[in-house]
Amino acid sequence: MTNFFDFHKDKLAIYSNDAEWNEIVFNFSNSFFKDEVISFIKERTVNGNPSSIYWETPNFTLIPQSVFHSKHIENYLQLNFGELSSEDDYHFDILHSQQAVIVYSIPKWIKELKENYFPIIPLKHHAGQLLARSRGEMNDFVSIVVYKEQFLIIILKNGKLQICNSIEYQNDIDILYFLMLHHQKLELSSTTKVNFYSFETNFPLNQIQDSISNFKEFENYKINWSSRDEFYKTIMCV
Repeated sequence: MTNFFDFHKDKLAIYSNDAEWNEIVFNFSNSFFKDEVISFIKERTVNGNPSSIYWETPNFTLIPQSVFHSKHIENYLQLNFGELSSEDDYHFDILHSQQAVIVYSIPKWIKELKENYFPIIPLKHHAGQLLARSRGEMNDFVSIVVYKEQFLIIILKNGKLQICNSIEYQNDIDILYFLMLHHQKLELSSTTKVNFYSFETNFPLNQIQDSISNFKEFENYKINWSSRDEFYKTIMCV
């Protein structure tokens, strides 16, 4: 049985309850690539629909729930990312645990596919799900998900959200310097808990493990190193 869909700009992964995932890369050069995606989905949902549909994009922003108005959704993203592409649309998720709303862009064809075939299945952004899973963390806490071109980082200070952002990087040192900067700026505890997920990095996981040992600021950090599989099991599965 299918547990969830995970859409990215260039591919879709379908994760099943038996802890396996299948992936299709979008062949944009083929004018019928959407039909290929639909066939891929239909073959893997014969025994049931997904419980959730996820989407990953760095183009998102958080708005306090107390001031959010859906009629201004376009303005929220334009303020940070400029005019939206004609191929994209807006969407938002309400994050009750953080009393916030995450607003993001999504390709129209993915949103239409979801509405046509799975209208009652919730659509969620990676960052929103990561924030939801951080609920209950009452001390200093960091969660990092490294993708091919950017990393998603969440920082809590004494259980309160300080940072939720997606940052481009060139190498593992970029990530560590960003973390060190906020370690100093926010005066994070020397024993801060860090969940590090290597989703699809452009460097070996052991490379950043070796590099972090050169930063005295992190020598007492409690770091959990996890793979893409662990990210799916612990963050995405519902």
